[in-house]
Amino acid sequence: MGKHRSEISLFQLIDRKFFDELVKKHGMDKGVRSFTTWEFTCGLITCMIMRLSSYRELEETLDIPRSTFGDAMNNRFSGFFQDLCDHILLQIRGRTQDRKVKRAIREIMAIDSTEIRVHGSIFSLPGWQQKQSDDHKAACKLHVVYSVDGQWIDDFKITGGRKHDSPVSLQLRILPNRIYVFDKAYCDIDFWLKVISAKSDFVTRLKDCKSLRNLQIKVLAKIGDQDGVLYDGPYVPSSVQMHLHREELEVTQLRHIIYRDRETKKIFHFVTSDLKLSAQTIADVYKRRWAVELLFKWIKGHLDIRYLPVKSANAAKIQLAVVVLVQLLLQLKKITVAYKGTLWGLLRHIRTSQFRQILSGRAAPDGCRWSEATINPIAGVAL
Repeated sequence: MGKHRSEISLFQLIDRKFFDELVKKHGMDKGVRSFTTWEFTCGLITCMIMRLSSYRELEETLDIPRSTFGDAMNNRFSGFFQDLCDHILLQIRGRTQDRKVKRAIREIMAIDSTEIRVHGSIFSLPGWQQKQSDDHKAACKLHVVYSVDGQWIDDFKITGGRKHDSPVSLQLRILPNRIYVFDKAYCDIDFWLKVISAKSDFVTRLKDCKSLRNLQIKVLAKIGDQDGVLYDGPYVPSSVQMHLHREELEVTQLRHIIYRDRETKKIFHFVTSDLKLSAQTIADVYKRRWAVELLFKWIKGHLDIRYLPVKSANAAKIQLAVVVLVQLLLQLKKITVAYKGTLWGLLRHIRTSQFRQILSGRAAPDGCRWSEATINPIAGVAL
């Protein structure tokens, strides 16, 4: 890659004009005297990349007072960072929409959530208690829509740990001409119809019930030990589903596919709104849902968010929104500089550059302890 392109830092990828307009829109700097939202955002990104796990580490490394940073985490509007993520996503889509991607089917979007432990002081908030825990542990959930082909987070929501996935799915952004794939936690006819009304299709698994078991027994009696696709027929909604959504379901066709994995011999019941793809392709699409599980493993490991030490719901939402922001910025930088390695390789290069700059002892030119020069140590450093 050329030198002029490799010198683009993550901070330079953020449109400063748009950023300032967004700050003004949400009143983020109203009443702020010394720690602007831009400095706060740069500090958050640097903190995430360097895996600084506490306010004390952040103060010792970046020289930002713990009280200043903590107040910003508790009081700044968390929705600002979601809007910033949407802006970066638009930049990514703008740079990739003309790129030829060889795939036989439409863009696959995987939907899932992951639970992340937070400080126990948030336990008292409704819905923030950790599931299956009696010792006052708290947790939150990161719900994402992940582009399997593009490898970026397309939308996300942050809730308490006890919030069920199905109601949150109705708040997620659904785009046309996609295939959305999700597991049994989203077995909700309302969400299925939302995907269909957006001119997209879905693939999911069905929860176990008596009618499925009876159908499976009949199919196995005819098929025997055959692997692969065992059944491909119409999906028959339950009486409750028909009662609640009779008008929509009478004009909507759904497929029910029974599939036995050749390796594990496990039997899966899929339902999909796609009537054109082969049953085997539908099963293969569902296998690609695993990409979102790998995403959760990646961000928890490389960005160190298995546990958040923050003591307010707003701070937890800000930190997880910045996790998504960093993932999007890394993906945008990879596209911008035509980086050929993995996203982890790019993150490692940036992290190493930051440590070198901090160890070199470069001070801020204007003497401000938390100026951009201090919290943006990689600006102008080539990979």
